[in-house]
Amino acid sequence: MAEYRTLLEFSRPEFVKDLSVSRVQEQGLLKVWILVSKGDLEETIELTGFEDLAESVSNFIEAERAVISKEIDSGKDFGTIRIECWVDESYSEFFCDSAQ
Repeated sequence: MAEYRTLLEFSRPEFVKDLSVSRVQEQGLLKVWILVSKGDLEETIELTGFEDLAESVSNFIEAERAVISKEIDSGKDFGTIRIECWVDESYSEFFCDSAQ
């Protein structure tokens, strides 16, 4: 079973304050920047990936809870970032390639 290290976690009343998306047309690569407001603090994370990342974007805005984590010691080059979202008691899991 894979082990993960949490990069960003938030839950209500914390919320996504800003979300920006950019697509690199030649490659179909998607970049998503998420700014999360945590009281007086703000955290930003940049995610890079393809279709799975595109599907997860709307979940960030509606999420009651979200966890972004990185698979450790996997040896894989792609799909090592796990995005978990809880919306209206439903759980979704997505993967992307990198997070900064």
